[in-house]
Amino acid sequence: MADWFYGKDGTQHGPVSDQEIGGLIQSGQIDGTTIIWREGMADWLPVSQVPEFQTTVPPASAGGTESIPTTAQHQANPYTAPTASTASTASTAYAPPAPTDGLSIASLVCGIMAIISCYIWGVFGLPAVICGHMSLKKINNSPTPVAGKGMAIAGLICGYIGIVFQLALIIGGIFLFMNAKNQHQLFESELKNASDTEELTPRSNNESIQEASGAAQPQAAEE
Repeated sequence: MADWFYGKDGTQHGPVSDQEIGGLIQSGQIDGTTIIWREGMADWLPVSQVPEFQTTVPPASAGGTESIPTTAQHQANPYTAPTASTASTASTAYAPPAPTDGLSIASLVCGIMAIISCYIWGVFGLPAVICGHMSLKKINNSPTPVAGKGMAIAGLICGYIGIVFQLALIIGGIFLFMNAKNQHQLFESELKNASDTEELTPRSNNESIQEASGAAQPQAAEE
């Protein structure tokens, strides 16, 4: 498919495809007198003189066709044929976008899940970090452009945040468990001390009664 350039109102337009040139002719934006050029042509030609569009140009617009300016009239033509490098650069502008790495998408998805999930942040955070690092390595070492670097970095950040949340939960759980265990041991110790105190208190009363009765018996014997 050729890349065409056309001149209109003193301005050079393009590149456009064959179909786009045909659409411009049908819509009346250009006619048979409009000069066009593509790579491989020696000079600009009116649309009506280009074989590809002779059947497309309406007879009314082709009737008033003027020939391409000759060498003597070249200054009247405000358009110049683009160089090969210009044409190739224009074609490059329409090159398809670079493919996105699938690992970067997986990293971003897992990273988002690592943030919004509850109590299982690390389940998604770990694969987010792994996929993110693999994606960045693949993108940096790829001989052809590969998109997705931003998604991989975002997935890495979210994944690390999820792992930090998971570690904080585990450390906090261990701390609470140890604190509860210590509190339980302290409670058992206090309960045992209280039980021992209750057992000692009646024995002290009995001993006092026995001593009092023992002291009363010698007095009764003396009387």
